[in-house]
Amino acid sequence: AVVSTQSTGTHKQEKILDSSHSLMDSSDSHKNLRSALRSATPPLIPYLGLCVADLTFLIHGNPDKLEGGEINFTKRHLTYKFMDVVRRSQITPYNIAPRDDVITFFNNFSDHLEEEEMWRRSEDIKPRRRRG
Repeated sequence: AVVSTQSTGTHKQEKILDSSHSLMDSSDSHKNLRSALRSATPPLIPYLGLCVADLTFLIHGNPDKLEGGEINFTKRHLTYKFMDVVRRSQITPYNIAPRDDVITFFNNFSDHLEEEEMWRRSEDIKPRRRRG
């Protein structure tokens, strides 16, 4: 019984991991994640990496003023839409009761990698583009 429970647990974990990989796939500008966020019901925590990338592109990729010197209201509207998504994700508070088993797990967590090893593994998986 113990073996089958572990096997089932592993299979369940693999399904969750596969689902997470699909959700976080960066192809098509994170299409899967954007779709999931649009249909998600708050409370939720948007993926910070995507938010920073979108905001950076929005701010630095669009001029503040148009060629005639007019204010770029399209940029302002897009900025508002972005901030509204973040705001809406925070409207509903989390109602989570503390769980002693989860708290104990994280307080006793010892199976982790040092930062340098995580960086090396990250580079192995997806090397950064080298300048020069």
